[in-house]
Amino acid sequence: MTKPRQRALIGLIVTLAAALPQPRVTSHSAVAADPPAGDTAALAAREAELLDRYRDLERSFLRLADLLAATDPKRAAVLRSAFDRAREEQLGDRVAAIVTLLEQGQLLKAGTSQQTAIEQLRALVDLLESGAGERRGIDAKKEVQAFLGRLTKLIARQRDIEGSAEAGGSDRELSQRQQNAADEAHGLGDDVEGFARRIDDHDAGEPSQANDGEQPIDGDDDASRARRTRQRLQAAERRMREARDRLDEARRGDARREQQQAVEDLETARAELEEILRQLREEEVERVLVQLEARVRGMLTSERAVLADTEKLVAADALSGREREIEAARLGREQATITAEAAKAMALLRDDGSAVAMPQALAQIHDDSVEAAGRLGRGDTRRETVGLIGEIVAGLEEMLAAVEKAHQARQAEQAGPSGGRAGDAGEQPLVDKLSELKMLRALQMRVNIRTQRVARLLDEGDRGEAPEWRSVLDRLAERQRAIERAARDIVGGLTE
Repeated sequence: MTKPRQRALIGLIVTLAAALPQPRVTSHSAVAADPPAGDTAALAAREAELLDRYRDLERSFLRLADLLAATDPKRAAVLRSAFDRAREEQLGDRVAAIVTLLEQGQLLKAGTSQQTAIEQLRALVDLLESGAGERRGIDAKKEVQAFLGRLTKLIARQRDIEGSAEAGGSDRELSQRQQNAADEAHGLGDDVEGFARRIDDHDAGEPSQANDGEQPIDGDDDASRARRTRQRLQAAERRMREARDRLDEARRGDARREQQQAVEDLETARAELEEILRQLREEEVERVLVQLEARVRGMLTSERAVLADTEKLVAADALSGREREIEAARLGREQATITAEAAKAMALLRDDGSAVAMPQALAQIHDDSVEAAGRLGRGDTRRETVGLIGEIVAGLEEMLAAVEKAHQARQAEQAGPSGGRAGDAGEQPLVDKLSELKMLRALQMRVNIRTQRVARLLDEGDRGEAPEWRSVLDRLAERQRAIERAARDIVGGLTE
């Protein structure tokens, strides 16, 4: 019920935006225009309806979060986080302001605000939906890992029983141990079938039926592989029970043949589970790359705008000192927003944990953004500030190129004859080692450029206050140490 309401919300605001004339914006302010002949009261009424529906939707989701708090705290946290973010971005206030602008006939200003509101609402929907998808992916991954752990122990136990039979252990004791192993295989098979049904329930939206057939199940999806795993576990269970019967009959040779076949069935089941885990990791990597690419692209667009406006501000000789301060403060606030986005991107990479150089690159971009925001907030638009913002743009361009290349390479691998990336289950890195090394090289080049710039300024006599330059040099030294640590991690294989 909630997803159609979300989509209806987006559809309504997109329709409203389409009904408005496109805003024409100069470098500093929107160009005023006369209202069209149409009745703006109707648009204002529809916008007010949208505001009421948004507030009702927010209340519904927060009530749902309260209900889920005891049984599903992770999902409840996702819901609260989504609307906390919407409040921080003042989404409801923005829509209310649009109503006022429409009532006043200020269509161009309303149109500009509409575009921002559309982007915020889409981001809200994406956050709600991706949060659920990530939670399901994480839960499925943990569940499959648990299955693999149980199956690995079962294989070891079955091999131990086989070895004891060959060494001449007690038939009665071996029979009981074999019975226990068969029961364990049965329980694991039932759990794996339950996992397959839950996948089907999520995909189809209705309860699925257990598949107890003996024929192999076609398909490379997780549910099909899980059911093939169960079939192998059932086959292994039958072999184990046959081995138990042969032990009861003191026919050890026949029992050992059944035990060997049971181990083969269990190994095949393990291979299916490992493939499920590999596919889950592929989906996880794909999701992270898509989110990271979108976030970095948005940061780059905003940073280029800050750079362009800063350069215009430097060249605008006609502006008074007060006007310069106001515009610089505005740019500082925009830069602070980019800083916040960089922190979110860093958290995304930290949660994944498979990359080394990319988090370092984002950390440098974040730190530079903090410094640039502080400089602009103080009205500092000297060439060092402009150069710093230019370095942030260059860093984001390098980051975006690396993420796009990694995404394209993964899509090409998935479209190839093998249908995916080979490798051990669950160990696929976000980006390959070569891409990490290239990013590390770019980081080192930026440190070199920054060092040369500082040296040049010092040679020119622009020493300023000694503590400030000491702080700059300390940050450069820390970046150099971070690059050294990242290089050791990459060479040592810690990213694999």
